[in-house]
Amino acid sequence: MTSFFRDTEVFNFLKTTFLPKLLQNKTPSDTFRIWVPACSTGEEAYTLAMIIAELQERKSKKINVQIFATDLSERVIAIARLGEYSPTNIKSIQKKYIDRYFTKVGENFRINKEIREMCVFAPHNILRDPPFSRVDFISCCNLFIYLDNSAQKKALTTFHYALNNKGFLMLGKSETISSVPELFGIAHKGDKLFS
Repeated sequence: MTSFFRDTEVFNFLKTTFLPKLLQNKTPSDTFRIWVPACSTGEEAYTLAMIIAELQERKSKKINVQIFATDLSERVIAIARLGEYSPTNIKSIQKKYIDRYFTKVGENFRINKEIREMCVFAPHNILRDPPFSRVDFISCCNLFIYLDNSAQKKALTTFHYALNNKGFLMLGKSETISSVPELFGIAHKGDKLFS
C-alpha cells in the first residue's frame, strides 16, 4: 500500500536538503527529470511534485520539472492519472498542501493541474521495456521486495543507464545495491541515497 509523504523523515530530508541542492544546479533552460518506477496509484510522484512546487513557489524563474511515474499495472496508472483521492487517502498530508494543491470534488480531493502537469504516468515493465534517459533522480522505494536477486540486478543496471552522470537513486529502507556495488556509491546512508 502506498501513501502520500509515506516516510516523513525521508521526505523532510528531500525537502530541506537534497532537492534544493539538485534544483540549485539547474538553470531555467534545463529540465529537472525524475523517475518513480512502481509508482502504483501516484502518491509518491505527486508528493515529490508538491515538494518541488513549494520549493519553487517564490522563484521568479522556475525550473521545468518532469516526473516520469511508471508501473506494470495499467489499472493503477489510470487511477494515478486521474489524481483523485478519498479523505482517507490524503489523511497523511499537511493541511497547507491540501489547501494549496487539491480541489474538493464531491467527497474526494483531486490534485490540481499544476501538480498533475509535472507528472507523466505510463505503463512500463522495468525488466523488459527501454528505460528513460538523462534522469537526475530515481525514487524507487519498495519495488525490490517483489524481485529476486537477478531481477534486482537488472533493475539496478537499468537505473544506472537511465541516470545522468550526477544523478541519484533512492531506495526503500530494506533495499540495497549489493548486487551491483560497482555501479553506485553511497550519497547519504541514512536515507538509502546512492550516486
